[in-house]
Amino acid sequence: MQTKTEEEIDLSELMFSIIKRTLKHKVLAIVTFIVIVGLAFALALLSTPFYKTEAKIIYQVSGASQSGSLSALAAIAGISTSKGDDPSAYLNDIILSNYMMQAILAEKWKVSKALPDTLTPVSLQTLWKIEPDTTKEDWQIKLEYGMLSALKEGKYIVFSQDKKTGVITLSTEFEDPQVSFDVNNFVFNQLNDILINKMHFKAAENRKFTEERLEEVKETLKEAEETLRRFRQRNRLRLDPADELEDARLQRDVLVNQEIMIQLRKQYELAKIDEARDMPVLDVIDAPMKPIDKSKPKRKLIVVAGGMAAVFFSILTAVFYDLFLEKKSSWRKYVS
Repeated sequence: MQTKTEEEIDLSELMFSIIKRTLKHKVLAIVTFIVIVGLAFALALLSTPFYKTEAKIIYQVSGASQSGSLSALAAIAGISTSKGDDPSAYLNDIILSNYMMQAILAEKWKVSKALPDTLTPVSLQTLWKIEPDTTKEDWQIKLEYGMLSALKEGKYIVFSQDKKTGVITLSTEFEDPQVSFDVNNFVFNQLNDILINKMHFKAAENRKFTEERLEEVKETLKEAEETLRRFRQRNRLRLDPADELEDARLQRDVLVNQEIMIQLRKQYELAKIDEARDMPVLDVIDAPMKPIDKSKPKRKLIVVAGGMAAVFFSILTAVFYDLFLEKKSSWRKYVS
């Protein structure tokens, strides 16, 4: 109990000492407070505003069952197929690919707030007010690499996918609300086109594989049937158990190849349907909207945080300044 009282006394003395030293140099503390708050206000006012657009989309996997059946059938037939990963697993890589980023940089965008002239579409280089140094060697390549790096750093375009629901969130954040909205739609359309082309390519490959395998199975079935026919013709009058086992084995070969051919015919028709299908593989469940308010900077938060920091550093400055004067006075007395 006595220790607790001593700790409370020490804490009270410390607080009293801090207040006393701060009041002793209150002008310095006030000046420090005003400077820091002023810097916070300046930061809040001068920071470039950004506008955020979000879209919620979901990936269609309607062809997964057909592809899965085809792979299972191929496995039964002793054929190994490389179906590849679900494209939804690497959508982020597609979005951040050089192909996508270069398409965004090459596009002209309408601007509503960031620039005075809102009628003429501009490139991102103009929006970002980048003035390249044309005196340097390979300045065009360096400019492109720099802008590609800026787009890929995760500041302007962000992709995320909920592992449980599969819902994809595509966020774009730029210095102009119209640009943010248009880039979001542009990325979605480009991504959809890439996936449609990929799915068409995969469907064509599946159809081609099924067609080739169907022809192979037809030939194999013909050979199996012919082998069974010849065997039975040679052994019509013999009742040898070994011949019965061989007959049963040959019948199984025929039945297996018949079943594979039936399934391949079904898969071949499905593959032709998939190849002819022309529908988007991405569905929008929450369409993007043109942002009205700034997403950042959070000016109120900056000012509040600056005010708190100003109080802390003004007290700290006054206390350390007073301690410095005490040390300086003690050193002078010691020298003298």
